[in-house]
Amino acid sequence: MQVEFEIQKYNVDIYYQGKYFGCYELETPDREVMGYQGRRTEILSEDWSYKNKRLKKGTEVVTECVAICGKIKGDFKDRMRVLAQSRAVFND
Repeated sequence: MQVEFEIQKYNVDIYYQGKYFGCYELETPDREVMGYQGRRTEILSEDWSYKNKRLKKGTEVVTECVAICGKIKGDFKDRMRVLAQSRAVFND
């Protein structure tokens, strides 16, 4: 069973030296494969900051794009069926 959700936006997480550093939002995805399998090593083309953290231009980082989902698509009956099936899976 494939459950479809409304996609609100996309978050690109930035990892520096193996640790989470920050994120930024996109309206459309910047890659085909999402999540951990879609990780890329990139070199920053400009200085980047997030809250009180800063990275200089030329720093090598790893990025990962993740979809931020909203409601389940479909009418009320479809949504209730999906929720009931998900609970049955966890209760077995």
